[in-house]
Amino acid sequence: MSVTLPPSARSAAAAGLSQAAQHDQFALQVCTECQTVQYPPRDVCGHCLHDELPYQAVASTGLVVASSTLHHSNEPYFQSQLPWRIGTVQLDCGPVVIAHLKDALQTGDRTELRLELGPAKVGTLVAYAPSVS
Repeated sequence: MSVTLPPSARSAAAAGLSQAAQHDQFALQVCTECQTVQYPPRDVCGHCLHDELPYQAVASTGLVVASSTLHHSNEPYFQSQLPWRIGTVQLDCGPVVIAHLKDALQTGDRTELRLELGPAKVGTLVAYAPSVS
């Protein structure tokens, strides 16, 4: 029996997400010219158009600003995962990201994000309730 995998097509700029996930790090592109942290990954800085955007460790905390539950998908992998909770998270380091929501997170909750390797070995943003130190 074959295993259905999620879609895995990504740009070359997004490869750093998978590399960070492989090393259990939370890293996003940071512009060497203006220091803007950006997501989604792209070839030039969305703020100053500079093209040197190395992946660097950044703060992985943020605020869930919107949440939703998907009840339908045309992708076979996601059909088997429904209902699937996703949310928009304003990261403390700057960008707004869309992440898979865990731990019953809701709009207005603080969160801690991780980059995790999904079944297709692609880095995926996953939001969890913050760890208690």
